[in-house]
Amino acid sequence: MEKGESEKKGLSPPSGEEEEEKEPFGETVNGSDVEEKKKAVHVYPNKSTYEGGYLHGKKSGLGKLTKRNGEFYDGYFQNGQKHGGGFQRYSSGDFYYGEWKHNKKDGRGIYFFSSTGEYYFGEWCKGSLISGAWIISSEAKYTGTFFRNLPQFKGEFLFANDSKINVFYEQTLGICGSHDGSEEHVGLYWRSL
Repeated sequence: MEKGESEKKGLSPPSGEEEEEKEPFGETVNGSDVEEKKKAVHVYPNKSTYEGGYLHGKKSGLGKLTKRNGEFYDGYFQNGQKHGGGFQRYSSGDFYYGEWKHNKKDGRGIYFFSSTGEYYFGEWCKGSLISGAWIISSEAKYTGTFFRNLPQFKGEFLFANDSKINVFYEQTLGICGSHDGSEEHVGLYWRSL
Protein backbone atom coordinates (compact mmCIF):
# COMPACT_ATOMS: atom_id res chain seq x y z
CA MET A 1 0.00 0.00 0.00
CA GLU A 2 1.42 3.41 -0.92
CA LYS A 3 1.95 6.33 1.44
CA GLY A 4 -1.26 8.27 2.04
CA GLU A 5 -3.44 5.21 1.53
CA SER A 6 -5.02 3.16 4.25
CA GLU A 7 -7.37 0.25 4.30
CA LYS A 8 -10.48 0.33 6.50
CA LYS A 9 -12.71 -2.67 6.96
CA GLY A 10 -14.71 -0.97 9.72
CA LEU A 11 -17.85 -1.91 11.51
CA SER A 12 -21.04 -2.42 9.64
CA PRO A 13 -24.60 -2.61 10.89
CA PRO A 14 -26.92 -5.15 9.33
CA SER A 15 -28.04 -3.67 6.00
CA GLY A 16 -31.20 -5.72 5.60
CA GLU A 17 -33.39 -7.06 8.32
CA GLU A 18 -34.16 -10.73 8.75
CA GLU A 19 -37.45 -11.96 7.48
CA GLU A 20 -39.96 -11.62 10.29
CA GLU A 21 -42.34 -14.30 11.45
CA LYS A 22 -45.09 -15.07 8.95
CA GLU A 23 -48.53 -13.74 9.75
CA PRO A 24 -50.44 -15.08 11.78
CA PHE A 25 -50.11 -18.59 13.11
CA GLY A 26 -49.22 -19.96 16.48
CA GLU A 27 -51.05 -19.03 19.65
CA THR A 28 -52.98 -15.79 20.07
CA VAL A 29 -53.50 -14.66 23.64
CA ASN A 30 -56.61 -12.57 24.48
CA GLY A 31 -58.59 -13.75 21.48
CA SER A 32 -58.48 -16.38 18.78
CA ASP A 33 -59.25 -14.46 15.61
CA VAL A 34 -56.41 -12.05 14.79
CA GLU A 35 -58.27 -10.82 11.69
CA GLU A 36 -60.93 -9.14 13.80
CA LYS A 37 -58.75 -7.79 16.62
CA LYS A 38 -57.27 -4.34 16.53
CA LYS A 39 -54.81 -5.18 19.33
CA ALA A 40 -53.54 -8.57 20.37
CA VAL A 41 -50.70 -10.49 21.95
CA HIS A 42 -49.42 -13.21 19.63
CA VAL A 43 -46.92 -15.97 20.48
CA TYR A 44 -45.22 -17.53 17.44
CA PRO A 45 -44.10 -21.19 17.31
CA ASN A 46 -40.44 -20.04 17.63
CA LYS A 47 -41.41 -18.32 20.94
CA SER A 48 -41.15 -14.77 19.53
CA THR A 49 -43.99 -12.53 20.69
CA TYR A 50 -45.79 -9.59 19.16
CA GLU A 51 -47.98 -7.22 21.10
CA GLY A 52 -49.75 -4.50 19.20
CA GLY A 53 -52.08 -3.63 16.39
CA TYR A 54 -53.26 -5.84 13.56
CA LEU A 55 -55.07 -4.98 10.37
CA HIS A 56 -56.28 -7.72 8.04
CA GLY A 57 -54.17 -10.29 9.91
CA LYS A 58 -50.88 -8.36 9.65
CA LYS A 59 -48.93 -6.31 12.17
CA SER A 60 -50.07 -2.70 11.78
CA GLY A 61 -49.68 0.51 13.75
CA LEU A 62 -47.73 0.63 17.00
CA GLY A 63 -46.39 -2.67 18.30
CA LYS A 64 -43.50 -4.53 19.90
CA LEU A 65 -41.90 -7.66 18.44
CA THR A 66 -39.63 -9.56 20.86
CA LYS A 67 -37.50 -12.51 19.80
CA ARG A 68 -36.34 -15.37 22.00
CA ASN A 69 -32.69 -14.18 21.86
CA GLY A 70 -33.63 -10.86 23.50
CA GLU A 71 -33.66 -8.87 20.27
CA PHE A 72 -36.67 -6.58 19.93
CA TYR A 73 -38.28 -3.90 17.79
CA ASP A 74 -40.62 -1.34 19.31
CA GLY A 75 -42.27 0.95 16.79
CA TYR A 76 -44.59 1.21 13.84
CA PHE A 77 -45.61 -1.51 11.40
CA GLN A 78 -47.43 -1.46 8.08
CA ASN A 79 -48.56 -4.59 6.19
CA GLY A 80 -46.62 -6.78 8.65
CA GLN A 81 -43.29 -4.93 8.19
CA LYS A 82 -41.35 -2.34 10.20
CA HIS A 83 -42.47 0.93 8.64
CA GLY A 84 -42.28 4.39 10.25
CA GLY A 85 -40.39 5.35 13.39
CA GLY A 86 -38.98 2.64 15.64
CA PHE A 87 -36.28 1.35 17.96
CA GLN A 88 -34.47 -1.95 17.19
CA ARG A 89 -32.15 -3.58 19.74
CA TYR A 90 -30.04 -6.41 18.31
CA SER A 91 -28.83 -9.47 20.23
CA SER A 92 -25.27 -8.01 20.13
CA GLY A 93 -26.46 -5.02 22.18
CA ASP A 94 -26.23 -2.70 19.16
CA PHE A 95 -29.29 -0.57 18.45
CA TYR A 96 -30.88 1.52 15.72
CA TYR A 97 -33.33 4.32 16.40
CA GLY A 98 -34.94 6.02 13.45
CA GLU A 99 -37.10 5.61 10.41
CA TRP A 100 -37.95 2.33 8.66
CA LYS A 101 -39.48 1.50 5.32
CA HIS A 102 -40.44 -2.04 4.22
CA ASN A 103 -38.41 -3.68 7.06
CA LYS A 104 -35.22 -1.70 6.30
CA LYS A 105 -33.58 1.36 7.82
CA ASP A 106 -34.71 4.22 5.57
CA GLY A 107 -34.72 7.93 6.44
CA ARG A 108 -33.05 9.67 9.39
CA GLY A 109 -31.56 7.43 12.07
CA ILE A 110 -28.71 6.52 14.40
CA TYR A 111 -26.96 3.15 14.73
CA PHE A 112 -24.90 2.54 17.90
CA PHE A 113 -22.19 -0.17 18.12
CA SER A 114 -22.18 -1.45 21.71
CA SER A 115 -18.79 -3.17 21.41
CA THR A 116 -16.86 0.02 20.52
CA GLY A 117 -19.08 2.98 21.42
CA GLU A 118 -18.89 4.16 17.80
CA TYR A 119 -22.05 5.26 16.04
CA TYR A 120 -23.42 6.35 12.69
CA PHE A 121 -26.09 8.97 12.26
CA GLY A 122 -27.58 10.47 9.17
CA GLU A 123 -29.65 9.46 6.18
CA TRP A 124 -30.32 5.77 5.46
CA CYS A 125 -31.67 4.19 2.29
CA LYS A 126 -32.77 0.55 1.85
CA GLY A 127 -30.85 -0.53 4.97
CA SER A 128 -27.55 1.32 4.39
CA LEU A 129 -26.18 4.65 5.58
CA ILE A 130 -25.74 6.97 2.56
CA SER A 131 -24.75 10.31 4.15
CA GLY A 132 -24.02 11.61 7.60
CA ALA A 133 -21.38 11.11 10.25
CA TRP A 134 -19.38 8.28 11.76
CA ILE A 135 -18.45 9.15 15.33
CA ILE A 136 -15.31 7.13 15.99
CA SER A 137 -14.50 8.58 19.43
CA SER A 138 -14.77 11.84 21.35
CA GLU A 139 -11.57 12.79 19.53
CA ALA A 140 -12.46 12.00 15.90
CA LYS A 141 -15.35 11.78 13.48
CA TYR A 142 -15.88 11.40 9.75
CA THR A 143 -18.58 13.32 7.89
CA GLY A 144 -19.51 12.73 4.27
CA THR A 145 -21.10 10.18 2.00
CA PHE A 146 -21.26 6.40 2.47
CA PHE A 147 -21.72 3.27 0.38
CA ARG A 148 -22.41 -0.13 2.01
CA ASN A 149 -22.03 1.63 5.38
CA LEU A 150 -18.43 2.69 4.64
CA PRO A 151 -17.13 6.13 3.63
CA GLN A 152 -17.34 6.76 -0.12
CA PHE A 153 -16.18 9.71 -2.21
CA LYS A 154 -15.61 13.11 -0.61
CA GLY A 155 -15.63 13.59 3.14
CA GLU A 156 -13.60 14.91 6.01
CA PHE A 157 -12.17 13.76 9.30
CA LEU A 158 -12.59 16.24 12.13
CA PHE A 159 -10.48 16.02 15.29
CA ALA A 160 -10.89 17.41 18.81
CA ASN A 161 -7.90 19.76 18.33
CA ASP A 162 -9.86 21.52 15.51
CA SER A 163 -7.71 20.01 12.75
CA LYS A 164 -9.31 18.30 9.79
CA ILE A 165 -8.32 16.17 6.83
CA ASN A 166 -10.32 16.30 3.59
CA VAL A 167 -10.34 12.88 1.98
CA PHE A 168 -11.64 11.09 -1.07
CA TYR A 169 -12.55 7.42 -0.53
CA GLU A 170 -12.64 4.88 -3.30
CA GLN A 171 -13.93 1.36 -2.80
CA THR A 172 -12.85 -1.65 -4.77
CA LEU A 173 -14.65 -4.99 -4.69
CA GLY A 174 -12.82 -8.28 -4.43
CA ILE A 175 -9.36 -6.85 -3.87
CA CYS A 176 -9.33 -8.12 -0.29
CA GLY A 177 -11.08 -11.40 -1.09
CA SER A 178 -9.82 -14.87 -0.35
CA HIS A 179 -7.45 -16.47 -2.84
CA ASP A 180 -10.13 -18.80 -4.16
CA GLY A 181 -12.51 -15.86 -4.77
CA SER A 182 -15.24 -17.35 -2.58
CA GLU A 183 -15.65 -14.26 -0.39
CA GLU A 184 -16.63 -10.78 -1.48
CA HIS A 185 -14.92 -8.04 0.50
CA VAL A 186 -14.83 -4.32 0.05
CA GLY A 187 -11.39 -2.73 0.09
CA LEU A 188 -11.47 0.90 1.17
CA TYR A 189 -8.64 3.24 0.20
CA TRP A 190 -8.33 6.95 0.85
CA ARG A 191 -6.15 9.79 -0.19
CA SER A 192 -6.03 13.24 1.31
CA LEU A 193 -7.15 16.12 -0.92
